[in-house]
Order: sequence, then C-alpha cells, then structure tokens
Amino acid sequence: GYIETKHKKSIEKIKDRTDFKTYEQVEKLSEFAGVLAPDTILIDIDNSEASDILFNIVADKNIKCRVYETSRGKHFYFKNNSWKTNKTNTNLAIGIKADIKLGRRNSYGVLKYGGKLRQILRDADELQEIPKWLLPVNNKVDFTNMEVGDGRNQELFNYILTLQSHDFEIEEARETIRMINKYVLVDPLSKNELETILRDEAFTKPIFFKDG
Repeated sequence: GYIETKHKKSIEKIKDRTDFKTYEQVEKLSEFAGVLAPDTILIDIDNSEASDILFNIVADKNIKCRVYETSRGKHFYFKNNSWKTNKTNTNLAIGIKADIKLGRRNSYGVLKYGGKLRQILRDADELQEIPKWLLPVNNKVDFTNMEVGDGRNQELFNYILTLQSHDFEIEEARETIRMINKYVLVDPLSKNELETILRDEAFTKPIFFKDG
C-alpha cells in the first residue's frame, strides 16, 4: 500500500500496520511513498554517476528489477531473501555506495515528490533476487576514483580476500572483480592484467569465514 510523506519523511505510522492507503487515496497528493513488501529490497543511490554505473550493469545483464529516477540518482528494487538489515551509505561489493532499505524493516520508497511522479526507467513482471555483488562488504577502497598509478592491480588482488571473507565463492568473486574493472574503474585494466589477478593461485588460501 501507500503512505503520505512530507519532505520524503513518513507522516504516518508504518510498524505493526497492514491497512495502508490505496493508490486512489494518494494519487492526488503532492508527495507519497509505497511501502515495501516484506521480500523487497531497495538499493538507493543518491550519486548520479554511481547510479548510472548500476543502471548500465542491470541493462547489460538484463536483470529483472524496477528502477526509478530520483532528483539525485536512482532507486533499484529487487527481491530479497538474504539481507536482513537496513544500511546507510554502505559499500556494496560492486564498489559503489548506497543506502539499503528492506520491506521486512518497515521501509518505503518515495514515488511522488514535489508534485511529480518519479519516472520508471526499467521494469519487470517479476523482480529478480538481488545479485550477491550488490550486497554490502567491509571495504574502504574507492574504486570509482582509482586511475592508472593508484595501485589498481594490488587493490583488486587484495579485494579477493575481502570478498571471500563475505562468503563469496571463487566464481562469484571473479565475476564481481571483472564487473568492477569493466564498469567502475575510470580506466580498466587490460584483459591479460585482470586474468593474472584472477588466476587460480590467487584463491589457494583456505577461507573459514561464514556469516562473519
């Protein structure tokens, strides 16, 4: 259902409530939001350039999700059966920052603001489960501003262990780093450089992390 918002903040109670407004009740308001279903996750990227990176990825990979344009970036909606907490300004495995909002945590997404409905840039009949490379990791490296001479090769090599410590399997880690190289780095490494980093020997250390 829907709730009334003011300056993007809910002015209605959400927790322990099921009788939300219908679309007909809110459509003429200058601002309102949609309450997320329990199995829905919202990736909120307020940076225009970073949101374009993710939009290019979901388009290239034909990922089934809904994308809204916002005044500063984009909102991406997926199914969620893995992540359990809301996050603010967190690092995603793909190398960009985002806020994470979960339906199971009484969250909502603003759909109309300043008297204008937000435009849907991409849609799907059924949302796809959120890819693992969009989940948060503990990482302080800013790949978006990394250029030649900034130690990209070593940072990407080190990032293998970061991903593995967050339960990424070998091929999941390889896919994530290839995507960072292709979409996030300003100047990508050559294919030969990248495959040297991702060689089998880079994954020979046993890893004993699971859910922290």
